[in-house]
Amino acid sequence: MTVIWTTEAVVVRVVRYGERDAILTLLTETGLVTAMARGGARSTGRLSAAARLCAQGTYVLYQGRGMGDVRQAEIARLRRAVHEDVVKAAYAAYLCDLASRTVPERPDAPPAAYRQFVSVLDGLEADRVPADVLARAFELKVCAWLGVAPDWRRCIRCGAEFAQAGGELRYDPREGGLICGECVSAVASDVTRAWPVPRKIAAVLHLLTYADIAKLHRVDLSGGMRDSLSRILAHQLREFAGVGGRARQVLDDIVASLPDAPDDHRGDLHT
Repeated sequence: MTVIWTTEAVVVRVVRYGERDAILTLLTETGLVTAMARGGARSTGRLSAAARLCAQGTYVLYQGRGMGDVRQAEIARLRRAVHEDVVKAAYAAYLCDLASRTVPERPDAPPAAYRQFVSVLDGLEADRVPADVLARAFELKVCAWLGVAPDWRRCIRCGAEFAQAGGELRYDPREGGLICGECVSAVASDVTRAWPVPRKIAAVLHLLTYADIAKLHRVDLSGGMRDSLSRILAHQLREFAGVGGRARQVLDDIVASLPDAPDDHRGDLHT
């Protein structure tokens, strides 16, 4: 049985196939789809624009046995601003890789996956939120979709709410969650094994997990907070979701090569 269908989609992976063609992984409103864009690898091909990473538009797909074909595409967004900036391009490549490896195939994707991913790319273009914070927000949503996100407001051991408990917080890399000062003190090895983190990180993790990325309009976090978020979520995804990969390493290498930016903000986060 053959079907021709139309879908809104964003290109999250492009693999050249021979000299002319490209195999696309498309993130649609209901999940991932793989399709061949014939002539998509040629700079002057009819589908060349539709075969660019982060391209967004309406795709007409022909599905028979096996892999489908892209028959037509009307591209709404090429996202040139993302491709023309090395840092934005690195973040976009990483986020596309993350989406292509964690969002299920159609029709089983979480309802918000497509919308949140589009919002991340929109945010990268608009510069309204720091790129690393956008990445952390999407990573947290991926953790929630994959079932590897604890309640960041509570100690993963005793269940105490951090808002009502004093003392330091640490992230336990073995258990994949935050632990309170009392639980750290109870086990001597935790003092060296668990990572110290900023006190406000529990509230930030919780907010970014549930905030609509499209509504994030001001995020001012200290460098220490942002470093802790990056380290925690890289570990959470790698060790508890099995998602690592070269794209994150390339991104980290590019970010590490940049001059340090001034750190003028200290912890305000608004949606």
